[in-house]
Amino acid sequence: MLTIALAFFLVGIILIVINPLFGLVPGLFLIVVAIVLAVLGVLAKGVGAAFGIGSQKRCPECMSMIPSNAVVCRHCGYRYPE
Repeated sequence: MLTIALAFFLVGIILIVINPLFGLVPGLFLIVVAIVLAVLGVLAKGVGAAFGIGSQKRCPECMSMIPSNAVVCRHCGYRYPE
């Protein structure tokens, strides 16, 4: 999501620099959207890591990705030591 935000930011800057008269409003809009996307991306990554939401680990038996708070692999039945 941060790469999309960076792309929007750069396009907004380019619009403003190339045509200050007609590119100002769309350029500023893209810059604001980029800032919002960047903040949401950072918050989503931070909140997910803090609560273990969305984080995964790899099962040593079958190498499938499972939730990090899982005790038993749902694919092969491997039980993680506690």
